[in-house]
Amino acid sequence: MNNNRKFFIDAITILLPVSASMSVVIAVIPFLSALLARTTNPEESISGYSIAFFIMMFVGLPHLRTQGLTIIFFTSSQSIKQLRKFLSYCVLFVTMIAIFITHGPLSNFLLTEVFIIDESLIASVTKALNWLIPFPGLMIIRMHLYGAAFRLGKKNIALWSNGVGIIIIFSFASIFFFFDILSGSAIAASSITLGITCEVLFLGICTYKDTKKYVLSYNEKTEHISQKSLLVFFIPLIIDAILPASTQSIINAAMGLKNQPELSIAGLMMALGIFHIILIPINGIQNTSLTLFTMNKYQPYLVRRFAIFVGILGLIIIFLIAFYDPLSNFIFGNILGAEAELKEFSITAIKILSILPLVLIVEQFYVACLLGTKNTKPIIIINILRLITFVTWLIYSVVFSNMSGLVLGAAGWTITLFFEGIYAWLVGKSSYNKIKYLHYKKKIDYNN
Repeated sequence: MNNNRKFFIDAITILLPVSASMSVVIAVIPFLSALLARTTNPEESISGYSIAFFIMMFVGLPHLRTQGLTIIFFTSSQSIKQLRKFLSYCVLFVTMIAIFITHGPLSNFLLTEVFIIDESLIASVTKALNWLIPFPGLMIIRMHLYGAAFRLGKKNIALWSNGVGIIIIFSFASIFFFFDILSGSAIAASSITLGITCEVLFLGICTYKDTKKYVLSYNEKTEHISQKSLLVFFIPLIIDAILPASTQSIINAAMGLKNQPELSIAGLMMALGIFHIILIPINGIQNTSLTLFTMNKYQPYLVRRFAIFVGILGLIIIFLIAFYDPLSNFIFGNILGAEAELKEFSITAIKILSILPLVLIVEQFYVACLLGTKNTKPIIIINILRLITFVTWLIYSVVFSNMSGLVLGAAGWTITLFFEGIYAWLVGKSSYNKIKYLHYKKKIDYNN
């Protein structure tokens, strides 16, 4: 088989489960929302679950970088042992925070003052939070096991595990709803927690023997990994996760200072909803690139070429949605049900966001290069520069400009991420060159 064709097949079969593993928990939200919409108090149920879910997603932020961490350090008995010890501390830490937020002495203060939750929703949010206490820790374990599966070359197991998780979440939610076992926000929260638990058990059982065999057969000498070195490596990754997670809340607050804030925020959120669906494969590029690098089987330029291909494909799709009027009107009008100004605002927002797929690919790929060379400190520099860009834009748009709230929000995302892509390229290109050098130094025969 032609080497380029073989690479493309390998890359696609890695990208699909990687993207699914990172997006499936978010992807089931529409189904759960549709189910909660049929409960006695739909608005309260949906709002309560959504708020609780995103609080626990924020608490469990380390899971967003656990898969990449595993792919890099899943190399020997010693490193795997240290990695799992480190992740155990992470699981314990996020679980304690989850318990403190839900049942701590300052729980009510945190929910009303820090997370700014209306008093009328506290009961619904708390009900969901109780079920979601294990969720942050489970997500760390889940992403670690997926990283191990990719490192072991078990792509089919990863795909099956995603399917198992989705089916079980749907099953529990349907059973709890139709048999009236639970009510309100607890239906969605409990089904998510139970589904992820079953997915983790399935994945752990399926990878146990292969992990044991891998550890026994891996004879290559590796550097000693300590808890301190893992922490130093991981902290920049957490910083890298915090800024994107908090950006939308800050943008919403800034949009609230402009005219028609509710309409602007709603229009931007609808556009971002479609945008995030298109981003599913793009968000998987970082860990796909890492996996392909660790395989040390293909020339690094092929990995970069594949990443650009995915970015261009995403760019074409979003351009069609944004600028082909019949398709724009069908998606935002017929499917999402937006009318009049809301539809117009949503289409305007997605037009402003439309250049981002290719920019995000650049950021994902060059950050993967930094991770592949175990050089995460420059990621802090990237995020400092991103923060400066973001704050500069906010000051200009709020203080010195009369632009609309919609333009402020959509352009805020676009400008910030555009420059982040440039920063990542400037900082990460030396790591890419290092990966190429180390790869060619091993003199691999690509024809075998």
